[in-house]
Amino acid sequence: MIAEATAQSIVDDIAGRLGVSVNIMDERGVIIASSDRSRVGGAHGGALHVLSTGMPLSVTAKEARSLDGTRAGVNLPLWLNGNVVGVVGVRGEPREVGEIARAVARLAELMVMQEAFLGEAGWRHRVRQQIMEDLLAARLTEEGFRQRQQLAGCRIEAPYSLFALRHAPAAAYTEPRDLYRLLEVDERSALVVADAAGVVWTVTGGSTSVALRYRLSGLCAAHPDTGVLDAGRVDDFGALTELTGQARFALRRRLVGEVRLADLELPVLLARLDPGVRVETAERVLGALSAELRNTLRAYFAHDCGVVEAAQALNVHRNTLAYRLGRVAELTGRDPRAFQDAVVLQIALHLAEIDQDQPPR
Repeated sequence: MIAEATAQSIVDDIAGRLGVSVNIMDERGVIIASSDRSRVGGAHGGALHVLSTGMPLSVTAKEARSLDGTRAGVNLPLWLNGNVVGVVGVRGEPREVGEIARAVARLAELMVMQEAFLGEAGWRHRVRQQIMEDLLAARLTEEGFRQRQQLAGCRIEAPYSLFALRHAPAAAYTEPRDLYRLLEVDERSALVVADAAGVVWTVTGGSTSVALRYRLSGLCAAHPDTGVLDAGRVDDFGALTELTGQARFALRRRLVGEVRLADLELPVLLARLDPGVRVETAERVLGALSAELRNTLRAYFAHDCGVVEAAQALNVHRNTLAYRLGRVAELTGRDPRAFQDAVVLQIALHLAEIDQDQPPR
């Protein structure tokens, strides 16, 4: 699946940049490119092991003697679209070249993807997707973030702002560039990527966030089902990584309208609990309540336990609201008008809403 000419250009590029000896093996374990051209065409025993297991293989000089065509080094699988399409090896004692090998493998994967995609736009979009995937998985370094931005053709500098858009208009997903058009942001100054669940993540730098926040507010007003999470603004990459993790937990509950991450500290904390504990607790506290009574509680708590304001939001008489709150107390044994009971009921509501809007796992 990897052309020999492409593989050799990758090896030459990496070797020239990092000054290490590199081999690339195809899906048969045959060396198709190497810093040492005399090795091209030979079998690589370590690559065969990696191909069969899909796992990295570190080989010391002593161990290499028992593997045909293998020398001391670190061998890692090359992935493309979920498949192992080859192996990249970096020569040297594993304790010395291990970190370099991982960087080389990642760079090789990106270069393979570049060759696999037709057109510069497709390649850059895939790099942007990988940046966001790795940021969400907390496996992206600040240096990797900087380097990949160059490959993706964008430049995002601190302070960083993070937004998540749920239930965007369907037309936004037709082509990658449609997301940028929808949000009215420049591809060169923002990272906009839809994840597997359809959540549109946006990372911007500097003053770009001001106009974007205004645009997102407009989308919420025009599309009632759309939800926007404004995760906030941070001054460095480490804080951006932490912010992204918190935003992922925040999105486990239903998101409608404009919501600030700073207002969701309790739901984010609860989302970290074991799923079984969340379900059991919510059912134990709220199990006897109808959907109407649960909605009444939400409105009551959303208006800081203000009876008049909550009744207006629910479009009912305040006496009706008082009656419903009394029913909640009768059915649950906890009176929402008492502080301690209100805390328990509100936590239970948060627990019940977690994972409510998530795709099947």
